[in-house]
Amino acid sequence: MKRVLFIILLFASFLSNAQYEPSAINYGLVAIKSFGSVEEVGLGARLEYAPNCYTTYMGEYNRLFSIGASDEVEGYNELAIGVNLILFNWYPTTITAGFGYIGNDSSVFEEIEDDALIAFRSGDFNHGAQIKLRALHQISIPIHIFAELNIKSLGRRYDTFLIGFSYDFDAR
Repeated sequence: MKRVLFIILLFASFLSNAQYEPSAINYGLVAIKSFGSVEEVGLGARLEYAPNCYTTYMGEYNRLFSIGASDEVEGYNELAIGVNLILFNWYPTTITAGFGYIGNDSSVFEEIEDDALIAFRSGDFNHGAQIKLRALHQISIPIHIFAELNIKSLGRRYDTFLIGFSYDFDAR
């Protein structure tokens, strides 16, 4: 029985090897949990474009804010652009990794700027890089859910974990 199950799964993995269809444009929403603060959570929106089956370009806007008793940390806005490539595909689940630019308007960054790896500040905006690791699962043809880990060069304070979904309005 195990051998038959293995052969079926292996055959299914060869039928599809893409995160999205070529030329797909997907829109998504995310819920965010920051590693830097217990009270910090967020919401976000993203736009994804897949010119081929293996590459996805992303643009994101996230708003992080504190919940609870702490008034010290105010919310901040975050913008990101990047690219993800397939690391592993076992249809309907795909593991991707990528990198890109990250920027935010957090006022806390001034205090921890010396701990940042690759980052700089221009005016009230902080600039850096990020690495993404994402598990993407297709629920149906137009809908994917995902979990994503973002490690940012701005410092551990800004590392995040996201759960969300994306929807392809052009799916047939």
